[in-house]
Amino acid sequence: MQNDRGNKLFTFLKYALVITGSVIVAIPILYILISGFKTSYEISQPLKFPASPNFDNFMKVINNKTVMFSFANSFIITGVSVFIDVILCSIASYSIGRSNKKIFVFLYLFFLSAMMIPAVANLTSIYSIIYQLGLKDTRLGLILVEASMQIPMGILLFTGFIKTIPKELDEAASLDGCGYFRRFFQIIFPLLKPITFSYATIASIQVWNDFLMPLLILSDNNKKPITLAIYGFVNEHGADYGAIYASLIIAMIPPILFFLFSQKYLYSGITAGSVKG
Repeated sequence: MQNDRGNKLFTFLKYALVITGSVIVAIPILYILISGFKTSYEISQPLKFPASPNFDNFMKVINNKTVMFSFANSFIITGVSVFIDVILCSIASYSIGRSNKKIFVFLYLFFLSAMMIPAVANLTSIYSIIYQLGLKDTRLGLILVEASMQIPMGILLFTGFIKTIPKELDEAASLDGCGYFRRFFQIIFPLLKPITFSYATIASIQVWNDFLMPLLILSDNNKKPITLAIYGFVNEHGADYGAIYASLIIAMIPPILFFLFSQKYLYSGITAGSVKG
């Protein structure tokens, strides 16, 4: 009897926590979605719904060439950064996951230790390196920084997944005369599809939403991503909150679509990669 009461109490608390967490996450998103269709006067009354949908905010954003160009910048920066990460992390993880040598164990721990250092702690060194390399205010500089920040997570995920792939595949390929890179790209890499989509999804969302690194590296409006373009609606005289909310709604669409497209690989990839560490 007591066990039944305990199970019911646990079930109640479990669902209560899930519902509470969902509400906490959903409220800001719903607020943005509703506010995007409000007039400036209605936005000043946050608890009220718009009298009728107002699309002026969206037209203001769409007609803003700087904002629209920033979407292209975000796609370029995110796409190239994630592509670099997938190639580098998968190849490096293949070496780490297939070897028991101490140097590779050390490298694996070295990459993981980088995940414990907050990005803010590296701002000075990142800016100094980018400036000395002549990459300040360039898309290439931002791409390299964004790619480097996602490498530790990529090493963790790819290494864990590669360790679940039987080594007999490598041995059979070696007997057939396949070299290291041919063996990797023809045999191993196609098997990494689940974890590749999982990692690409997580990394893409992080790069797409990053605000700090673009603010540090870029100052040219023609090179800024969407996060900085949204910030451009804030000035010393105030802020155009209607345009900001409309921009946020539009900026949420690409990562949401990418997540919906790749979610079937996202969970399977992470689950499979967590079997072995």
